[in-house]
Amino acid sequence: MSTPMLVSCVFVFAVVAFCFIKPQAARIFLGFFYLAMALGVNGSFTFGNPQAYLDYANGALIPIYRTLTVSIISLSPFLFGLLVMAFEISMAVLLLNKGKFVKLGLLGTMLFLVGMAPLDWLQLPWLGLIVGEIYLFRQDFDRSFLDMIWPNSQKGASNA
Repeated sequence: MSTPMLVSCVFVFAVVAFCFIKPQAARIFLGFFYLAMALGVNGSFTFGNPQAYLDYANGALIPIYRTLTVSIISLSPFLFGLLVMAFEISMAVLLLNKGKFVKLGLLGTMLFLVGMAPLDWLQLPWLGLIVGEIYLFRQDFDRSFLDMIWPNSQKGASNA
């Protein structure tokens, strides 16, 4: 097993365990994780080398998926990168919110992981995050990240 594959597997296992042990904290972690991936990984691809998206798509494991992704990305790799970044940032904001917004963010990130998996063998372990996200989906999150860090903000807003 390659080092990147091993690191991915260990990371995914740790995050899934985190989801079961501390669902609230794990949900917040995932929100910041997707935000970091949007800005860090996809930001560097989009603004540094958008052609990398096309190179990545050309290596897709399933031929029909390869054809589909290459035909979409080749229209404008830069625009594709911006859209991926916008999607991941949106999912992060939803995960950091509360109630049904969190569930929508979890559904979106699960679909994102499924969409990424056929692109490379190294993406397959990331499907394991879906196990933790399904568990989180069954939880209720009645406080947003902002509610947690500023607990009195709701009282002040309602008294205004």
